[in-house]
Amino acid sequence: MLTDELRNFLELNLPKVKEGKKAKFSLGVYEAKLGSQILEITGIPCQSSDFVLEILRGIRLHFERFIKALK
Repeated sequence: MLTDELRNFLELNLPKVKEGKKAKFSLGVYEAKLGSQILEITGIPCQSSDFVLEILRGIRLHFERFIKALK
């Protein structure tokens, strides 16, 4: 599921997680399986909870307001 393009994007745009240290952030993902693959391959911690799902639903609902160029 984790494409090379997504892996490269995440590695370029998120802070590096040093080995042996706990990350200061967590990436919210819709699918838990994708999150576990991201963690396994890149070391970027992910979470998929009801809170994350609600945030993503809100973003989809109001996306046009965030990106004016889409109108």
